[in-house]
Amino acid sequence: MSRQEVSSSPPGFGARVRSWMSGGKPRAVASLGIVFGLGAIVTLAAWSDTATATSGVFSTGSIDLQIDGQQGNPDAYAFTAWSKAGLLPGERSSAKLPVQNTGTTPLSYTISATASSSDLAPYMVFVLKDGEPNGESGNRCSGNNLGPVTWMEKGGTLDAFDEPRTLAPGESEYVCFQIRLHPDAADTAGTSNSVEGKSVDVAFSFHATAA
Repeated sequence: MSRQEVSSSPPGFGARVRSWMSGGKPRAVASLGIVFGLGAIVTLAAWSDTATATSGVFSTGSIDLQIDGQQGNPDAYAFTAWSKAGLLPGERSSAKLPVQNTGTTPLSYTISATASSSDLAPYMVFVLKDGEPNGESGNRCSGNNLGPVTWMEKGGTLDAFDEPRTLAPGESEYVCFQIRLHPDAADTAGTSNSVEGKSVDVAFSFHATAA
């Protein structure tokens, strides 16, 4: 009589082991490992730092052109030192005027001359120089010409400088103004366009910009 080998293991045990090894529980262990990994990443990201930098102070500069210590704006500076009554053909008149930069930045300035609508204007010749009034009664300017020797235009405006002048902050300079009644004015005597007894006003406009 043959013997049958009887297994001591309960029926289906191997199948249950295989099911356990390849079933839901191993997946649960794997999932738990993933959770641990995510926890580690979150912990590292929680460490951070910041820093802040602030700038210094930024401020704007200023330009301030003054004429003999006055603004000349909105009220015009009264250049009374430069005038002459009873001017005859061929005679000159001159005077100097201090120009200052009282601002905080360098500036460049120009001067333009506007004559009033007078018949005398076309006979008046002017020039600006960098010297001092000299000659007989100080009627001429010494130094170099700062602009062209120019005939006034009746009611017209002319540039008095060849090029802008530059002043550093706190710097000043003198500009000498010279005007002459041209000798041709004598030829008008006794004619309908005579300039005898006539007068003319001239406005000199200063315009400053940052250099």
